[in-house]
Amino acid sequence: MKYAVVGAGNIGQALIEDVLAVEPDAEFVAVDRFAGALGQVERRFAGRAVTTRQVDGTDVGVLRDAIAGAVVTANCSEGSQSVEILEACIAAGSHYVDVHGTLLVDERLARSDKAKAAGVTAVMGMGCSPGVTNMLGAYGARHASGRVSVDVEYVTHRPLNPSGGLLETALRQFRSHVRAMTYEDGRMVPHKPFEGKIRTSLPGIAGEVELIYTPHSEPQTIPLFVPGLHRVTVRGAYHPEMMTLLESLYRFGLLDAGLEVTVDGKRANFQALLREALFGDGTLRPSGIAPLYILRVRVTGETDAGTQVDEITVGHDPGWDTLPQARMTALPTAYTVRLVGSGQFRNPGVHGPELFSDADVEGCLAHLESRGLWVHRVRHDGSGRSAAA
Repeated sequence: MKYAVVGAGNIGQALIEDVLAVEPDAEFVAVDRFAGALGQVERRFAGRAVTTRQVDGTDVGVLRDAIAGAVVTANCSEGSQSVEILEACIAAGSHYVDVHGTLLVDERLARSDKAKAAGVTAVMGMGCSPGVTNMLGAYGARHASGRVSVDVEYVTHRPLNPSGGLLETALRQFRSHVRAMTYEDGRMVPHKPFEGKIRTSLPGIAGEVELIYTPHSEPQTIPLFVPGLHRVTVRGAYHPEMMTLLESLYRFGLLDAGLEVTVDGKRANFQALLREALFGDGTLRPSGIAPLYILRVRVTGETDAGTQVDEITVGHDPGWDTLPQARMTALPTAYTVRLVGSGQFRNPGVHGPELFSDADVEGCLAHLESRGLWVHRVRHDGSGRSAAA
């Protein structure tokens, strides 16, 4: 079977590797605008049926030609051209899976009728969060009763500046104008950066962690595909040193997107200067951080008879991977690419992983465990007692 990957960075390469481990005869075309990323692909997969194409993702026609013949295309790009990539897949008749959250959600959903007419199944927001969190939220909600809430929590430990893109992602979440949304009884409620603080414990992390509301897409998309929910929230955190720095920058007004300063008599946008200063010479900051990514989905059902809470946590042991977030994003996406490609999940139109069946969800979790991740399940009955779910 032939697949395409648009975005040949760490996530895209990990996805190719994972699919080839299951389907050694699979063919891939890796598409990227940067020759450096494509060169890495060529060296990493030398001798395999993996070809490369250097393409600007803004040209739908060129993209369509690049992915021609691919049964499924995985969009592992940085996200700003997701609409063009989806349009190219619809034009090429290639099923589509992406790893993207809040960016261009409405615009992707607006292509649903067009994808359906073309017979194209498009799964948006796969990966970890969003992705695993969405499918687990819907899975839990199907087995819950009464007033049902879905609360997502995650912790990721990594340096602030392993790449320009990851640095920008960290800064963008906490800019002064950004609002993290929660879903509460049919309405979206905005929260300023660093609101919603709680302290909790997570499997795989010693002691308590402090989490805050973060601007992820689950509060928007989970209620769309799972109607009737009471609440959907997402809280998360980077390494504590990073959170201290980011909150200080925010409190001092230094994450205002429009802030300008005078440097050598010239006005300059401060965000560009801040990115340069934090990226520096590429030396990782903070140094010595042990990479970590852990996510938990808590589904609560409240009835007159009592409250039941089901929790599923997905994580890894120390040293599992040098880039755990990239690989943890790639693994469920690779599973989904094969699920769609094999015809086991076909639902023309634009959808989220909330529509996965119970068997699809369990299959994905089993795949993650086969790759060295652990899955921790707990059920609380509201009395303070808990047991393995």
